[in-house]
Amino acid sequence: MADEPRKAVVRRFYTDVLAGRRIEELERLLAPGFIGHDPLGAQIDRSDYIDAIRMLHEGFSRLAVRVDDQLAEGNRVTTRWSATGMHTGDFAGIPATGREVMLSGIDIHRVNGERLVELWEQLDLASLVAQLI
Repeated sequence: MADEPRKAVVRRFYTDVLAGRRIEELERLLAPGFIGHDPLGAQIDRSDYIDAIRMLHEGFSRLAVRVDDQLAEGNRVTTRWSATGMHTGDFAGIPATGREVMLSGIDIHRVNGERLVELWEQLDLASLVAQLI
């Protein structure tokens, strides 16, 4: 049960921020020194991460996000998730297609209290782009 509060903090990201489109909740969730890591080792700071989520919301309407699996150990929570949405706006330079798309990923969040302080993210972007072109 000790891991449940950390898992609940991370679930708020998927339900309130991604599916609920509440950027103000993301601003509350992310610690001031938040840092995100991509698979190639690039890093993104808090401000750029908020912008990336805004870009996702601008590109896709009707986002439905499902937490498929979630495990916690220590201060880290790993989540395997999937989402569907309608491509109704520009995304990564690709004009809206009106298509329903699916995206999936695995995230590892480092949690401190009620805040997300670090993220390692693995997204299936190749599959997403293939659905858009």
